[in-house]
Amino acid sequence: MMGTYSIIWDFDGTLLPNDPYDSEQSLMLYKLHETGENISAILRALAHILIYADNKERLRKTFKRFYVWFMQGTHVTVLDKVSERLAAKISAADRKIIQDLKTQAQKMIVLSCGTADLSERALKIAGLDDCFDIIEGNRFNIDDNRICGMTYGMNGPEDKVKFLQKNGFSPDNTIAVGDGYTDIPMLDWARLSIIVDRTGEKQEHLRHKNYHFISSISEVVNML
Repeated sequence: MMGTYSIIWDFDGTLLPNDPYDSEQSLMLYKLHETGENISAILRALAHILIYADNKERLRKTFKRFYVWFMQGTHVTVLDKVSERLAAKISAADRKIIQDLKTQAQKMIVLSCGTADLSERALKIAGLDDCFDIIEGNRFNIDDNRICGMTYGMNGPEDKVKFLQKNGFSPDNTIAVGDGYTDIPMLDWARLSIIVDRTGEKQEHLRHKNYHFISSISEVVNML
């Protein structure tokens, strides 16, 4: 297709199969069930309701506010523990494809509206961090080894396009790979837009878009 190109990846649902939870939902579930913290029944119920809603792509802003609040005071060691599990979701076949694509693209970067503390760690554990020139997202604020808030680098879907424009990317030689809602502005902006649709549900809702639908990231190779 194009000569010199860059590949822009989403993380959750794209590089990382949700299966069934994304990285932030997985982190909350770890805190709920495996840290031994004394969390009230009401708070546990609310957390599960919001995880379910976010998993169904609903109440996203409410989920994010609760997520950041809920994680405050948590020791940073949980980030490594959860990231190890996230990395294990990236298959050996997918890792090989990502490494091969790196040799073909001018640049590969990750733009995520999720938590970069998790995506960076998971990709490093998977041996893939050196495949990406940039890994951008939202980052926890840390004080005395405990989470105390969040700094937003990708607060909304439109921030992905703003980042690309600010950093000199051109839609004419950009391949955007995502899986849904938070990727729509980026996918609409790029010349070649690919949706990773592992279940077939995305195509039903986005078939009016001029996207290429694939069931695994190995199929990205066929688009080049």
